[in-house]
Amino acid sequence: MLEVCIDSLESAINAIHGGADELEVCSSLTEGGLTPSVGLVKQIMEMVNNMAAGKPIRKSCHDCGCDKLTKRPKVNVMIRCRTGSDFHYSVEEMDTMLSDVDVFKACGVDRFVFGALTETQHIDETNCERVILQANPTPVTFHRAFDVCTAPLISIAKVAELGFDRLLTSGQKASANDAEAIELIKSLISKAGEKVQIMPGAGINLDNAKTFIDIGCKIVHSSCKRIRCLPQIKNGLSMGTNDSEHVFVTDENIVKKMKEIIRQND
Repeated sequence: MLEVCIDSLESAINAIHGGADELEVCSSLTEGGLTPSVGLVKQIMEMVNNMAAGKPIRKSCHDCGCDKLTKRPKVNVMIRCRTGSDFHYSVEEMDTMLSDVDVFKACGVDRFVFGALTETQHIDETNCERVILQANPTPVTFHRAFDVCTAPLISIAKVAELGFDRLLTSGQKASANDAEAIELIKSLISKAGEKVQIMPGAGINLDNAKTFIDIGCKIVHSSCKRIRCLPQIKNGLSMGTNDSEHVFVTDENIVKKMKEIIRQND
């Protein structure tokens, strides 16, 4: 399967048209993905429910053939209230994210994506358990907080014990396609067995997706993106923390090609 991470309605539409199996809905992909707006999630849920009913996903899609799409993608929602690589959250931050879980659960989403660590980069069992309980019966993926945790082969056992059934990881490297990352992902697959599905993400593209299918991954995670440059502001004032001169947009054709690669290995 293919999970496509998106942070806009345009990208969601492109991913659906391309045949994505699952959507990871975020805001701010340039920040690594944060909790999305309620409005975006509601619009996406309306689209996938229209698909399930055999309707065009949007009024503007009457002539695009999307009313003939038969497989409704699952909608997975990121729960991450702020940027930062520490993933160690305060009481107030956890209260915010638990409230977000309640709101999106009421929207009928298919899965949550969350991760939390202690000050020493171990799995934060207390806060992870709180999210698992709040989300129940909706399943939860442990996200790339795992990539900065200590002792990954011990940590994957803890992730499984807590009740997460999927792990998103780059193999603790900047790209999952790094040779050492691939070896760790292999070890995680062996260690997790059937308890936790290992989903590689970060740097997954058309050139390397088959590598991860060949080592036993049942699902891969990719933005399938192209970069859209934004108009230049005359006075040069920046309103973003990173490179605020571009945004990522999911490319329908890249999604289709990625799905073709996956189907060849079914």
